[in-house]
Amino acid sequence: MFKNTTRCTRRLHKPVIIIGAPRSGTTLMGKILSQHQDVLYLEEPRLTWRYGNDRKSDQLRPEDARPEVIDYIHRAFGKQVHQAGRARLLEKTPSNSLRLGYVDRVMPDCKVIHMIRDGVAGTLAIRDFWDNHANGVRGIAPGRITQRLKEVKLSRLPYYGSEVIRRVMPDPLRGLAGRNLWGPRVPGMRGMLNEMPLLEVCAHQWRACVERACIYGRTMPTDRYREFRLERFSLDHIRSIMDFCELQPSKAVTEQAEKLFNKDQPAKRLAEADENDLADIRRWVAPTMRWLESEVHAEPQRAAPVSPKFKEDKRTQDRLLVPAV
Repeated sequence: MFKNTTRCTRRLHKPVIIIGAPRSGTTLMGKILSQHQDVLYLEEPRLTWRYGNDRKSDQLRPEDARPEVIDYIHRAFGKQVHQAGRARLLEKTPSNSLRLGYVDRVMPDCKVIHMIRDGVAGTLAIRDFWDNHANGVRGIAPGRITQRLKEVKLSRLPYYGSEVIRRVMPDPLRGLAGRNLWGPRVPGMRGMLNEMPLLEVCAHQWRACVERACIYGRTMPTDRYREFRLERFSLDHIRSIMDFCELQPSKAVTEQAEKLFNKDQPAKRLAEADENDLADIRRWVAPTMRWLESEVHAEPQRAAPVSPKFKEDKRTQDRLLVPAV
């Protein structure tokens, strides 16, 4: 279940980490694999990952994974895995797409499943969630508030108090405080919300998550990082995913996949979208979509080696995040 180290904290063994931009199939994948008898599934333990870095955006770097941060994260997750009597951790946090190098430093033997959705459909889905779930408490998944309260300590409240206030604020007063933040917190998101249309902010969220995850992930060993395109996903991939995760075949997982997977759902929102919105989104996401298609192997579900010009450096990041004209 755990690996012992010279430190007092026991290390999780080959945790399975699901990443992807919001609304890209990460929840679907998590719910499917959660039925495996060997894993404990945690859904978006966001504050645990941010321990010791509360002042920063979600775009953490490997150097932010200091020894005390690594110990805390393993201790927090390990306790839950142990109490559940399971052998492996399975978790999904879209924000980890922005900081895969940090995740790799914290868990150097983790298995990473990267779910990628078409940029246009993904951006539309992200905006829908911003509009319908970013404010108030009705859209919060059952148990999420309790989970957040368990994650946060009193000393961390100053960093998240404003988000809580904006979420619970009565509708007539929300205009005074501005939109509540939702999803992966890319650097400068509050400023973007103040100066950009929400649709463009959503497109930027999608691009930042996909690009940063691919750029780092494609430098990882192929037995630790794998990409899956939601539009090309099928039930046939479940067995290969369990093999990749080094999990034994599970009838419960297969039955859950058959129950939840709907191959037609990803395309539904596109058919109902406004043409002007589609044009605006394509202007933002087209460079990333072209890059994704040019970099993948003929087998679309396997990660391709990243070319030298797309290694993670500041100039690459700046170039990729400039919208197409």
